[in-house]
Amino acid sequence: MSHTDNPPPSPSVQAPRVSAEDKIPLLQKIMFSAGMNTEYVATGLMTSVLWMPYFNIGMGISPMLLGVVLMILRAWDAISDPIVGNISDNARTRWGRRRPFMVVGAVLTAVMYPLFWHMPGGLGALAQGAYLVGVGMLFFTSFTFWAMPYYGLQLELTPNYDERTRLASWMALFSKISSLAGGWVLALATSSLFTNPETGKGDILIGMRTISWVIAGAILVFGLLPPLFVKERYYNARAAKQPGQPIWQSVKDSARNRPLWLLIGISFLLVFGTMSVATLQQYLNIYYVFDGDLSAASVIAGWRMTAVIVTGVLSIPVGAWLSERFDKKAMVIAVLCTGIIGVQLNYIFMRPDMPYLQLIPAVLESGAYSGMWLFLPSMKADTADYDELHTSRRREGSINSFYSWFIKLSLTCAMGVGGFILHISGFDAKIGSQPPEVISRMFGLYLTLPVVIWGLAIVCAWKYPLNRKVMAEIRGTLESRRGKL
Repeated sequence: MSHTDNPPPSPSVQAPRVSAEDKIPLLQKIMFSAGMNTEYVATGLMTSVLWMPYFNIGMGISPMLLGVVLMILRAWDAISDPIVGNISDNARTRWGRRRPFMVVGAVLTAVMYPLFWHMPGGLGALAQGAYLVGVGMLFFTSFTFWAMPYYGLQLELTPNYDERTRLASWMALFSKISSLAGGWVLALATSSLFTNPETGKGDILIGMRTISWVIAGAILVFGLLPPLFVKERYYNARAAKQPGQPIWQSVKDSARNRPLWLLIGISFLLVFGTMSVATLQQYLNIYYVFDGDLSAASVIAGWRMTAVIVTGVLSIPVGAWLSERFDKKAMVIAVLCTGIIGVQLNYIFMRPDMPYLQLIPAVLESGAYSGMWLFLPSMKADTADYDELHTSRRREGSINSFYSWFIKLSLTCAMGVGGFILHISGFDAKIGSQPPEVISRMFGLYLTLPVVIWGLAIVCAWKYPLNRKVMAEIRGTLESRRGKL
């Protein structure tokens, strides 16, 4: 049945006030959103900020090998997502189908995290790679048992089109807080607080082996807040009564969801375009702007992240306000265009003689990134309603895991491509000052790839069919069929 087949009277599509029954209680909204810190602290900080400087520059491991290791780990992560998502959807416990897994996942993830940074000494290159793969597979499996139920829970906290964006606003705000702190972790780890007695300089190896215990504690605290304070809206009313679904049928149903595919396209291309050049941006600062001085580059990276976070936080209420007056789809297109402009401005403002000028394009880029992650989680919840319309099931865990599979695939490809791009640019970590031709190739790749990749994301956003009017029709049809939840 299509949502256009004579739907019953539906709510106004002109961004009406959110009714009391649709609102998420403030305490639950805050505690759930605080959980957003878990993903960045556990995985985002490690893979996007610390991975290459620690293992490549600090330990001398080949960037190609590190790229392959990350590809293996992300591939494993992607494989486990649909399995755990389906397990969560089919779970029936006195505490619900999400929260028990989140508690266990948070504890195990925190326990596993320090093992990355305490690799035994004396290992050869292949043994180092094997160690990272082994620890990484256990770590990412533990994290998946937290993440899939968490994001599945997000999709069922409210049926309201605009309240979903307001929840995403809170989630974005808390993720910015952890990103702000994370932006300074590398500077802290390489500071004089962790001086190597042989060199008299800050040592990233010593720093991270200490800081990793603090990060593990943060993972535990933030990971436990959502399951302890948030209730599952649909579990008793609907989900507990529906029969289990085999994973093959779950994947088949998700694959029939056209809006979900387009949302996956937007997200896949956004992540790939960002992460494939993240190491280039980091290394351009180290070797172009600061001529190989990791400590000085880490400080500017901290200020860059600070500018990004402050701008991102300030843009959240503006983005939420605009999305209620225009539409999520239109805002996604707008912020993608803004991000493309921001990256290109680095050609002018990333300069060795005036390093802080790069904060200007960083501000523009940050508005785009924060706006994107404000709208995409809300749009994912909309695709879950579209899915229920066609399957008559609440499958938030499976929807999220299907979506997440492709995001992990994007990260897998980006990490592998990132190491490959660094390799083909001619970069050599053994050389303190990189030749001009290497810097030129790094700069060209950094500026070109996001334009092409994000341009394709704009095409996907243009074709995305779920707007406020369509979602109002879908909700009306669902509630006439099974009542309000």
